[in-house]
Amino acid sequence: MATQTPHPVARPIRGGLATAFLLATVPGAHATGFQDHTLSTAGLGLANALGADAEHVSSMAYNPAALGFQEGLHLEGGVLRRYGKLESGNASSSPKKELYVHDLYATYGDPGKPYRFGLAVNRPFRMDSDWSGDFTEAGAATRTELNLVDVAPTVAYRLRPDVAFALGADYYRAMDFEYSSVGDNGEIVRKGDGDGWGGTAGLMFWREGWSAALTYRTGADLDVSGRNLDHTLRLPSRARFGIKWRPNLRWSIHADVVRTGWGQYEGLEGAGVGEPPKDWDATIGYRLGAMARLSDRVDLRFGYAYDADPKDDTTFDPRSDTGDRHLLTLGFGWEGERVRYNLGYGYAISPSREVNGAAINQYDGRNDSSAQFLMFSIGYSSF
Repeated sequence: MATQTPHPVARPIRGGLATAFLLATVPGAHATGFQDHTLSTAGLGLANALGADAEHVSSMAYNPAALGFQEGLHLEGGVLRRYGKLESGNASSSPKKELYVHDLYATYGDPGKPYRFGLAVNRPFRMDSDWSGDFTEAGAATRTELNLVDVAPTVAYRLRPDVAFALGADYYRAMDFEYSSVGDNGEIVRKGDGDGWGGTAGLMFWREGWSAALTYRTGADLDVSGRNLDHTLRLPSRARFGIKWRPNLRWSIHADVVRTGWGQYEGLEGAGVGEPPKDWDATIGYRLGAMARLSDRVDLRFGYAYDADPKDDTTFDPRSDTGDRHLLTLGFGWEGERVRYNLGYGYAISPSREVNGAAINQYDGRNDSSAQFLMFSIGYSSF
């Protein structure tokens, strides 16, 4: 396990050797709206409060400027299994439960140079629901799947010993995309794929015992095409502020605030969708985590996160998770000389939501979602 040092560079992070099959066509971990907040196993254990952390190779997913405080070559890969259910009225839908590769990270930093390079591949957004046969009203949801991968090459630069700045690109690829609906004469099946580009900037300030960081990711327009599909799907922008405090060598406290610009999302944009444009609200989410170092090799993590439901009643749909979400997490890490293992578990609690006045009348009434997820990562470092 990584122990605390006078500076992150003094003892480079332990990374991980990832499996190479990240682009397998499977959904993501957990979501509010359809954002997947969990980007790594270490992040899950801390309720995704890694915005000001530079200790883990996957920290770059939460703030790319973390690269500026890392040295050597580090690789990490993680797998995830999700259990969950969506409910709308008397109908229910359960996402796929396969174990699948979820994320891949690689970083490199020459100790004698001020710049660092990194590559992150993960799944920041997902949809996976099937209401086929449950709704009969024109425009209502049937099968929905968004299997999205974000490939993010990043460069970080140490402006000063305690300040790093990073810029990165985000290439989003939607594979096996489906957004099908009830039509006037049967189901309208919309299937295809698409892609789009966005960007990321991060700034991290590090001092002995504490750190603070800012991250901004732009939104992106995905042009999706295929069967009955020639549309745009807009991904929201995301901003994060994080702090980390180390009261002593054994404990660290992590806290993040995250804003997601759901007001930019309008649903599937284009002709013949059969539902009104979304009028969702931007949301503020909160994450709080702690890590206890039980020994030089073993650490224990736990955390809590809250995310509000962005969906308004009028343009509500059950294609993705519903309700304000309270997330409780637990994690474990073991670190050898070059190999590191991480294990994370999360349990999401979402109180029932009563929908009134939805444009699709059959969505009115009680809507619920629940989820549990288990993650594991393995890695390797070379200094």
